[in-house]
Amino acid sequence: MAYPFPKVATAPQTPQHIQGIESPQINSNAHHEKLIMANKRLVLLTVLSLAFIVWLIDPFSHTVKGTDQIPFSPGLVDDYFNHFEGHQDCGITSSDIYVRPRNLDGDAIRAHPYCRDRATLLEAASGGGRHGFDVPFHPIGCHYRWYTTTEICMILDRFDTVIFIGDAMLQAIYSGFNMLLRENIAMGGLKQWELTESERTTCRCDNQMIKSECSKHSIKSSEEVQENDGASGHRSPYFCSRLPHVFLPIKGSPAPEDLRETFKGILSTNPDSYKPVPVIHSLSLATSLSWPQATASMDEWVGIADASTRAVPFLWIGPNAAGHLKPPGQIMSQGNNALWHYTMEMAKEAESRGLDALEMYNLTMQATSWDGSGYGQKRKKNPAD
Repeated sequence: MAYPFPKVATAPQTPQHIQGIESPQINSNAHHEKLIMANKRLVLLTVLSLAFIVWLIDPFSHTVKGTDQIPFSPGLVDDYFNHFEGHQDCGITSSDIYVRPRNLDGDAIRAHPYCRDRATLLEAASGGGRHGFDVPFHPIGCHYRWYTTTEICMILDRFDTVIFIGDAMLQAIYSGFNMLLRENIAMGGLKQWELTESERTTCRCDNQMIKSECSKHSIKSSEEVQENDGASGHRSPYFCSRLPHVFLPIKGSPAPEDLRETFKGILSTNPDSYKPVPVIHSLSLATSLSWPQATASMDEWVGIADASTRAVPFLWIGPNAAGHLKPPGQIMSQGNNALWHYTMEMAKEAESRGLDALEMYNLTMQATSWDGSGYGQKRKKNPAD
């Protein structure tokens, strides 16, 4: 069941029925197949969202932005990923992730009802849901647009650097971000130049994120790819490489001093640049949903940003919902009741500090998780690209 995300928490609300989407028939074969697929629904979904939420953030004030200025082509191909490396091997099609809004007669809507600004987009993404287990996510109130890689690059050109700061959940989102920009679903989130031949076979598709022997090779910065891509004989370059981006892994607050210095170094580069440096920030399961740790982390990074001369808009991302495979020993401390309260309270804390907030709870509700906490490729792609 999806939850609404108003300013103040309310009782659970049953999602509206969406025409044309029915609950799947449950049988042992279908259930087994879903477990094997390990739930690919939101990695690419969330990342796509991240790109345009980042773009919608007003770097100079917290007022609502105007309407979308990025060109939008209604004539999208049926399968956006058909030219991505690993498209067939990984079994992902764009229809698994994105369903365009339609008129009552079934025709695709060409211009509306798309979210008019970042505020409505955040509300739509945080408060939406899915009508049935593992079906595509539907935002509430208004719809997000699908952007091509070319358009994503246009959006990212508005910034100097994009910085991701968080724990393992945000690492998965950053991996999906790299898959998009490298147009490589198979291994686009990994340092493929480090992999052995055996790992190249094993660490494909969802395994990039769900197997520890693979995820240890996750990309941490665009610089790594630009310096090493091709060293293994197999190239997977970025579609566009003008914008630097980096992931800073944290497990609490205060963060390690070397990460703080890296952050300061990025902000001190080109101090007179008019382009903002957006930060995507998240912290949850690494601290066992500690409220004091989360707020301390917000204050830590916002404090460093405020001490610089740069425009640094922040987007706080809440934790995933708990899947049905969450171990019994974690249900009390990391189950959906705890996650829901953490989500709502940290969104309030973020907003009280002038930060935007995107909640992953509804985005990951009713979707298969390989371990009850993490999600595969289809889960991490859209409310912000």
